[in-house]
Amino acid sequence: MARKTKKKNKKLTFFKDERIRLTFGVFFILFTLYLYMVFISYLFTWKTDQSFEWARVFSGPEVIVENWGGKFGAFLANRFINHWFGLASVMLPWILFIAGLRLVSIRTFRLGKTTLVSLAGTILLSVILSFAFGDAGGFLGSGPGGGHGFFLSQWISAILGSTGTVLLLSLLSLAFMLFSFESAMGRLKNLFRKGEQ
Repeated sequence: MARKTKKKNKKLTFFKDERIRLTFGVFFILFTLYLYMVFISYLFTWKTDQSFEWARVFSGPEVIVENWGGKFGAFLANRFINHWFGLASVMLPWILFIAGLRLVSIRTFRLGKTTLVSLAGTILLSVILSFAFGDAGGFLGSGPGGGHGFFLSQWISAILGSTGTVLLLSLLSLAFMLFSFESAMGRLKNLFRKGEQ
């Protein structure tokens, strides 16, 4: 038992060290900025970025990509926007940004709630964009909702039909707003009161 306690104490002191917290905090903040840069670049360079192969990231300088974040940026943007969540991917780096701020002792939003809201919002928006626009003729690779959103929207539509999917996504959007934003419930009540008058 004494050995386990010593190991836990070492881990805790590691993360309590101000220098380590500052280093990780600044890294998370800078990596967030990098991700936003490569995502924005992908909107203009997606045709080149989506054809780039991960195996060639460490290739020589003769292999050139157009993404502002270089080969690694091209890979990340293609993975997040084309294969995974489409335009909704812009919500994910926010988690790292808030974590970085907390590590450098800047308190803004609660990290736990930010993580849950960002993850749920990313998945929901991805499906909504794919349902609304499909693959948009191959825009951004798999469409504005990404490969994940496109697959899920097709799967839900096959089960519930178009009308059922609209109703489900409307219900999920309402639930998302109510649980994510404290002011949403008050605004919704005010809206119904105005409707009654």
